[in-house]
Amino acid sequence: MRAALVALGALVLSGSAAAQPAGDFGTTPGTTATPKGGANESLGAGAAAWAKRPNAQGQMREQDYLDELARQYAVAQKLVGAALTEKDRGRIRSAISRDLIAWRTQYDPRRSEYSRMRENWLVDEGALSPEGWARQRVEWLRAQQEWILARHGG
Repeated sequence: MRAALVALGALVLSGSAAAQPAGDFGTTPGTTATPKGGANESLGAGAAAWAKRPNAQGQMREQDYLDELARQYAVAQKLVGAALTEKDRGRIRSAISRDLIAWRTQYDPRRSEYSRMRENWLVDEGALSPEGWARQRVEWLRAQQEWILARHGG
């Protein structure tokens, strides 16, 4: 598991987007900007993306979760600097909400810790521009990865 966390850390820190997106929020291979300049209509990591082969407690195998986190990070990075619309603002915020739920389900942080993370990363929708939300998700996924390394990195 430590090797998987180190590899994920290297991906995050290097800014590499080598992981191939698949599904909502880039989950459709070849996601491109629409002619209106907004991101693909299927923007947003569906709940199914975070629910691959869950156990009885709703948790994924550790490696599956880390793989999905790396994939979500790579997809989120591609949105920074992309042509985004006002509609994308809510979609990206919703993706952060789903990310938080997946993280809580997988790692069961203390209630106070979860609340603090949620307050830090899931601010009012109007507080950030679509580009700001794209950056917010990248930073949240990076913070999540650092949290995992600090507590489960061995």
